[in-house]
Amino acid sequence: MVKAIILLLFAVFIFILHETGEINRFINPNYLYFSQIASVIFLFLFFIQVPRIFTSSKFDHSECGPWGCSHEDDEGGITVKTLLTYGLIIMPLLTGFLLPYKDFGAAEALKRGISYSTHDHGHLEGHDELFLHQMDKRVQEMLKKPVLEFDNENFASYISTVTSYPENFVGKPIIVEGFILEDDSLSNKLTVITRFLVTHCVADAHAAGLVIEKGVSFGIQENTWIRVKGVLNVKKSNSKLIPIITVSSWEEIESPMDPYVYP
Repeated sequence: MVKAIILLLFAVFIFILHETGEINRFINPNYLYFSQIASVIFLFLFFIQVPRIFTSSKFDHSECGPWGCSHEDDEGGITVKTLLTYGLIIMPLLTGFLLPYKDFGAAEALKRGISYSTHDHGHLEGHDELFLHQMDKRVQEMLKKPVLEFDNENFASYISTVTSYPENFVGKPIIVEGFILEDDSLSNKLTVITRFLVTHCVADAHAAGLVIEKGVSFGIQENTWIRVKGVLNVKKSNSKLIPIITVSSWEEIESPMDPYVYP
């Protein structure tokens, strides 16, 4: 009985996530069909399990509890192992149905670490010629644009290129959206406009951002989403060149429905 209910609840839970669009807050949209397949499998297993509830057997089930039977044991009843097993299985359902969803923000970004410089030049020289050619081609394409406007589609490739070749983009106009955090893990406290990149699911989410100058003087609070316009520059930190944005203007914006970027 309980097994059937659990299977049905998992199928319903995944269906609700898809119906409301909340599933995008957990996995890369490119993998949505995997979760759809999972919900169908749970539903299929539920229909297999239901007939077994009403199927009679040679055992006397009169003293069996809702968690199942233990006919092999002399004692029978609910065991600690059974409780632990069902507890672990039910936990995702309880948290999913009862607790509100919370997107990653500044605190999580600081815990996981923020990428300011994707590669140093010594590391880049170790890549094959095809990779270097692709990066050089992307740099040239970006330099031809009058303004580097970061959006959900190009954020991952743009920030990877800018942090790999920051000196190439000195003086380049830039527009970027993200949330603000204060990082004091380096020698100087940095104000960073940040986004989370999710490759497969939120478990592998990692933060990437660009340092903005004069962020503190603007009075921007952490986790505030802003749209920044400015010019790219560079500063040296720990023998690496870090791209920074010299801000010309900024405005506070609403947190987007889908705050993550999917490379």
